[in-house]
Amino acid sequence: MILSAHKTPDYVRALNRYSKHDPFACRILSLYHSYRPDLPFVDYWMLTDDDGVFTGAAARNGSCFILFLTDRSDLSEVSAFMRVAGASQVLLNGRYRLDVEGSETEGVVMKLCRKPEEATGAGNLVQPAIKAAYEVIVKSAGKGMTPPPFEDFYVDVNHRLRHGTMRLIGVTDGGKPAAVAMTVAEGGGGAVLGAVACDPRYRRKGYGTLMVTELCARLSAENKTVYLHRVKDRNAAFYERLGFEDCGTWREIRFSR
Repeated sequence: MILSAHKTPDYVRALNRYSKHDPFACRILSLYHSYRPDLPFVDYWMLTDDDGVFTGAAARNGSCFILFLTDRSDLSEVSAFMRVAGASQVLLNGRYRLDVEGSETEGVVMKLCRKPEEATGAGNLVQPAIKAAYEVIVKSAGKGMTPPPFEDFYVDVNHRLRHGTMRLIGVTDGGKPAAVAMTVAEGGGGAVLGAVACDPRYRRKGYGTLMVTELCARLSAENKTVYLHRVKDRNAAFYERLGFEDCGTWREIRFSR
């Protein structure tokens, strides 16, 4: 069964049990704590079996969906739900396949498995302004990567920062923004690292290592499990050197509308 979170008072409690052990549960819980369920652009659902036992969760932000699935989730029911939900895209664990039509992108989920070393290296760590962070992300965007419009980025990041469901860190070089990194979600006992970006003019100076090490140290000190989603065949050696190990896969399905 797929039930609205409005009708399931145990929704947050159920997700909290999994947030430390699953990045998709963490992302849904982070979204829930960022945007209350009575807002018009978000929705939250609980998946249960016929006996009412929790088997997964779903969330919508605009037309983008996140699914937290387990081996007990009814994939046929979830597939039917996604076909009629008006989704433009859905992010889910790569081990599960839905019976839907759309283009797919796949990647690797990594987990921090080794205590991070103390952050060292050149560069001045700062809390960057959102606009400065966005400009670095735009300058570092590679082929096939399209950052969201600035207005959307600013509103969302500013809101999440105020609600403590993400954090942002940066490095300046000569007083100019050079690199940024952030958690794209924090919820319960988990955090998902993302948007590690460096202006091409300042690469090969260790700024990525400095930022990721510092973020991981802060999160580990709070007893949070740190995950990241990386594109297949990209940046594996970099994150492995920093203590991350592959722990699964992710899949993003984009629907033609």
